[in-house]
Amino acid sequence: MGDRNAPGAVQVITEPDYEAMIIGAHPDDDDFGAGATSALWAKQGKKVVWVVMTNGVEGGEAPDMDDEEFMLTREQEQRAAAEVYGVKAVEFLRFPDGHLTNNEETRKAIVRLIRKYRPRVVLTHDPSTFLMAPDPNEEPEATGHINHPDHRATGSIVLDAIFPYVGNPRSYRDLIAQGYMPYRVHELYLFYTERSNTYVDVTETIDIKAQGLKCHVTQFGPDVDFSSSLRERAAKTAKEAKEKLNLDMQFAEAFRRVKLHIPPTPADEAPTEVAE
Repeated sequence: MGDRNAPGAVQVITEPDYEAMIIGAHPDDDDFGAGATSALWAKQGKKVVWVVMTNGVEGGEAPDMDDEEFMLTREQEQRAAAEVYGVKAVEFLRFPDGHLTNNEETRKAIVRLIRKYRPRVVLTHDPSTFLMAPDPNEEPEATGHINHPDHRATGSIVLDAIFPYVGNPRSYRDLIAQGYMPYRVHELYLFYTERSNTYVDVTETIDIKAQGLKCHVTQFGPDVDFSSSLRERAAKTAKEAKEKLNLDMQFAEAFRRVKLHIPPTPADEAPTEVAE
């Protein structure tokens, strides 16, 4: 940490503009990871922005479909879903689907967007989740899956962007020249995680999540209905919240929450009186 009072020092912004930025690897990842939470916060009047890292062109079953056409179709589906949730804006970074890497270009793109929107909370994939699989001894009929490498890459990119780059006045100084000033994210929420410590009561918005997912026709077809499966999963998450934290919810979404910055209280900011 440098001297904040040094000549020419740029002060890091700590006052957020948006409540949340959700950053997913592909179109529909933001929906699955935090769709009901996004809808809840939007209903509460909070501003939410979504970011999609890749162009989504490997998320299909027809090899001969034109990439440009498929990308634009998936982006339109994501915009339609965002409208269902009440999300204010969607940003598409269009990095190659299936080949996302944590590098200078991808990190800088996230730094620019976080500095642009200044979200209080950033939600993204847990980069430490490699496998999502039940114990076959406990659930012999259940199958697991390997977490997509783009999911893990997205989580790593976002975490590396937040620290040290987003809040460092000497990182990406060309962005400062463009008006994207250093900013301090307050909290981080990781989804697709096996280390949940925070549960959001989404009882009033779980059905909105199902409606939003129906917009992704290229992925699930025109007649898909996620209502039952989403309710079942969210009810299981709510049961976990009850067992772990004694929280009473009907439906919940779970995250690993990390506090990065706690704003000072007015008392902390008040000048100290010195007795004479």
